[in-house]
Amino acid sequence: MNMKNIFEMLLLASAALCAFGCDNAEYGEGGKEGDKLGVHAFFAESINNSGIASSTIKLTVNEGAKVVLTPSLTGKADSDCSFKLEIDETVLDAYNAAEGTGYQIFDENFVDLGGEITIKAGEYSAGAIVISFDKIPASLSGLPIALPVRLQKIGGDVETTAKTSCYVFIITSPMVNDIAQFNGAAGLWVNDFEQTFSAFTIEMRIQVANTYNRNRDIFCTVNDGELMFRFEDPQSSTSTDPAHSLVQFQGVGDYLNPSSGCHINVNKWQHYAVTYDGNKIAIYVNGVFAGDKAITSKVVKDGYFKYLTYGGIGGSNGTWAPGDSWWIGCNIMVTECRIWSVARTADQIAKNMRSVVPDTKGLEGYWRVSKSTYDEEKKEFADLTGKGHPMTTSKSFVWNENISTEDEATPWK
Repeated sequence: MNMKNIFEMLLLASAALCAFGCDNAEYGEGGKEGDKLGVHAFFAESINNSGIASSTIKLTVNEGAKVVLTPSLTGKADSDCSFKLEIDETVLDAYNAAEGTGYQIFDENFVDLGGEITIKAGEYSAGAIVISFDKIPASLSGLPIALPVRLQKIGGDVETTAKTSCYVFIITSPMVNDIAQFNGAAGLWVNDFEQTFSAFTIEMRIQVANTYNRNRDIFCTVNDGELMFRFEDPQSSTSTDPAHSLVQFQGVGDYLNPSSGCHINVNKWQHYAVTYDGNKIAIYVNGVFAGDKAITSKVVKDGYFKYLTYGGIGGSNGTWAPGDSWWIGCNIMVTECRIWSVARTADQIAKNMRSVVPDTKGLEGYWRVSKSTYDEEKKEFADLTGKGHPMTTSKSFVWNENISTEDEATPWK
């Protein structure tokens, strides 16, 4: 046996001992907790994970990918044992529940899991198994999708573990769209929304050309006291933050600025989110927690949303919110506009900044402000949740073409 094979055997044996020692309750008969006896099969890539192990792969309409998993044993078996990889939606359900994600299952027609896997008697592993992903159709591009697999016993006396025989491949794929570009306030309105949420999340992706002026709102709602997010502090540039680059939450009688350094960068795509859990407001910038503050429900008008505006209110429209004069001389693009009836977690926000499944629980409104969602005749952007809240604007715009969800920055038209 050469040195490479000896090293691989020692590595697998070490992995088996680590997996068994760290959570031996998992290695029961048939993967059931409680029975700690016997040799069991698992994925070497799944050890040292507190939950279901995962990794991310990139697919495009032009390029697929190949990945590997290594079926292994916690000890040597007395006879040959055989397994196969199978897609298991319950694994993805468990992963989504644990991680706070909303991944949909990947189409099995675009993946080859290979055939039967045999681990010979007296060996720890069958070696790395190749899983082949095809290039994906445009209809799947940009969607939050994942492939959940489980190691399934076919023959022999070795059972699989409950958790470490599961694995999730997160699929990333760019979605390309033409996005509406505005010069000045976008004036994107969802009229007559008229809903009240005891908890909520509001989020969007934006790109702005400058932060030369304060009071530029990127979200606003309700009359007789506004709830808004606006470019505000600092009033002049500091060593950490350009002037007016911190987007402030402002409610009725109270406000919260993001932490210093958590400002909006110009000429780059940025993600901004605010959550309310019934007790406090929290701000997230580019998926990073940027501060929170305990407030009373009256600060957010008890969670009442009469209407929704994104990207600058574009005129008073019956409110006292800032008008579009503050936006003069600034290009803006807005997409991934969402409102939720739940306070999303930091993990959920960070993992779904570029797209989200439209029927995710708690999602009450979702707009991409893209050509693919625009009805030219009605002059409105579709609500992707299907809940019937279209978005309109009276402002003129141009289509900034071929913008990918993976783009970090987009040149202005």
